[in-house]
Amino acid sequence: SGDQSSSWEYIRFHIPTVIGAGLSAQNCATGDIDAIFGGSEKTYVRDLQWKCFTPVLMTMSGWAKKDKQPWAFGEPYTSINRQYLQLKMRLTPYMYTLMNEAYQTGVPAVRGLLLEYPNDPVTLGTATQYEYLLGKSFLVAPVYKDEEKRDGIYFPEGNWIDYWDGTVYTGKQTLDNYNAPLDKLPLFVKSGSIIPMYPQMNYDEEKPLDVLTLDIYPNETTSYQLYEDDGKTREHRKGVFATTLITDEQKTGSEVVTINAINGNYSGMLENRSYELLIHSSKKPKTIMVNGKKIKDWAFDNTIKKGVTKINCGKWNVNEKVVITIK
Repeated sequence: SGDQSSSWEYIRFHIPTVIGAGLSAQNCATGDIDAIFGGSEKTYVRDLQWKCFTPVLMTMSGWAKKDKQPWAFGEPYTSINRQYLQLKMRLTPYMYTLMNEAYQTGVPAVRGLLLEYPNDPVTLGTATQYEYLLGKSFLVAPVYKDEEKRDGIYFPEGNWIDYWDGTVYTGKQTLDNYNAPLDKLPLFVKSGSIIPMYPQMNYDEEKPLDVLTLDIYPNETTSYQLYEDDGKTREHRKGVFATTLITDEQKTGSEVVTINAINGNYSGMLENRSYELLIHSSKKPKTIMVNGKKIKDWAFDNTIKKGVTKINCGKWNVNEKVVITIK
């Protein structure tokens, strides 16, 4: 979609359009960023923000008075657009895993809340038509008005963590007047999520994928299965791909993250990979061990998102199990 003139209404009606397409098993539905006619600096930024959290990202130029490119409007708009495009690139392994899930099952990446929470009556009506889940972990509530706040953000069951500052919101409530200046997309992560990220890059294959970052939001015992293939061919249809099971378990006095040995193979698969963990917790660890050996290459910062511990686990053969114990 997108062969229209952009406005705040354009953004508003595209949100349920993409959600509805997903519910109709059209996983890769999207709309041109800020349409192909009309639009403005602000509508371009707001439209790009949330569409970075959809499977397909498109911008088309040639008909509007201003070139429809993310760098065309100058500052601060260029920097805001860059921030979200860079985040989208880092989240490639999360999105790619969702693409495989959609291929295998038909379940879309962009999910109306009723798809994951069908027994919650709030999700069955129009109260949640302007927000959605990206997979199970992210809740996205786009700003579709010319204002710096967002009303009517509904959180289903569980705890939801503000991606930008770490504030925790309890589920089964609606949040109004959420502070959302132009550079801030209302974005939340469900407690218990494990988010894989690749190194920061400007385009695919700019850098090797030899560092895998795991952004972990602990909650009892959780797991995530990362999917990877060659990214170029359709060999995956013949079973040529690999998965990695990652678990996070909170125990009395400790937390254990397990990165299991990779299962499968594909052309170009790395033999070795470094692992970096970002553990969201307000408690500073006392000791951290990797496969039973105490390490020193970690740091705790309580000024970031209410507390984050960054752990550099070193480089390992992907066929080895790596167990990180945090006490």
